[in-house]
Amino acid sequence: MRERILHLLSENASPDAVSWLQHTLAGQDVNFDKRPFYYAFSGVSRHFDKSGTIPKGSDETFGGWDEYRLARVALLLLLAKQDETTFVETFHALLNTADLREQVALFSALPWLPHPEKLLESAVDGLRSNIIDIFDSIALDNAFAAQHFSDEAWNQMVLKAIFITRPLYRITGIGNRKNQRLAEAISDLAHERWAAGRSITPEAWQSCEGFIDQRLAEDIGKMARSKDPDDRAAAALVVANEKTGTLEALRELLPTELDRIEARELTWKALGHSMEEKLTRKSLT
Repeated sequence: MRERILHLLSENASPDAVSWLQHTLAGQDVNFDKRPFYYAFSGVSRHFDKSGTIPKGSDETFGGWDEYRLARVALLLLLAKQDETTFVETFHALLNTADLREQVALFSALPWLPHPEKLLESAVDGLRSNIIDIFDSIALDNAFAAQHFSDEAWNQMVLKAIFITRPLYRITGIGNRKNQRLAEAISDLAHERWAAGRSITPEAWQSCEGFIDQRLAEDIGKMARSKDPDDRAAAALVVANEKTGTLEALRELLPTELDRIEARELTWKALGHSMEEKLTRKSLT
């Protein structure tokens, strides 16, 4: 993983910055020392380009990341090789003094770091941040939550993602961590929003699949009758994946959407990606 990161940086960052990072990593490999490591972690900003990014599409995992984030993850992978006490103490010391970009790097690295049980509380606490970039570094495109969060922590993360309009399809494991309490909470939230004349992201209903009771069946029926094509697409996905027959009567309302599902044109990922693109275009106008 470290070599992959260095390769990406060598293709996109300045040669001097990459040389500095390689020299730093080599020295710390031979003789790890906390103080120089702290300086290096913070010193990334003095060597790499503040606006430099890895082109989207150039790497499945790191495409779109900025150089600061990637260089700091390379350093954290070196820290991961140290003994447990040194690793845990140093990680938390970094987190306690980290600025925004440093926090993003620390949380982004979680899937590749050892001793996850010692990092779990920090990850859950990080989700309380009101800074979108910090929330996203834990919740989106990050396997740590799916692998290690309790149902309670998971549910809180998903519900907050709904509240702040984050793209749910980018939550790793969103299709596998469904549970009864989350389904009920989403229904409750939907009813609150509908009563206030507001809407809920169609993506939310994926987490209700497999838990369709009478109330949720009525909710999905409401979505199936919506004028919003994204609502109807979400309803169709729930209907298509419902094995009990509870939603069978809704099929006649969604023939086009169900045909698209049959043709594999409509999936939860495709719906989420389409919705994210619409929001991006809207924000630019």
